[in-house]
Amino acid sequence: MRKPHPNKVLADNLRRMRKARGYSQEELERRSGISRNYISAIERGLRNVTLRTLKTLADALGMHAYELIRPWKKSD
Repeated sequence: MRKPHPNKVLADNLRRMRKARGYSQEELERRSGISRNYISAIERGLRNVTLRTLKTLADALGMHAYELIRPWKKSD
């Protein structure tokens, strides 16, 4: 089985964690200072993010950066 592309892993995790917290993209923009358009592009797997951006998003979601880039298992 092929491993998913890292951008896809980040996209899926970011969207899932944002929604789990009840945040819209606009609310995540307000909390992180990252534009909604950029967040949308990340969630569609279209952007390669820097470590700084990854940390900023993780902080805004109240989690560790590694949690956004590790492959998710249904048991998590």
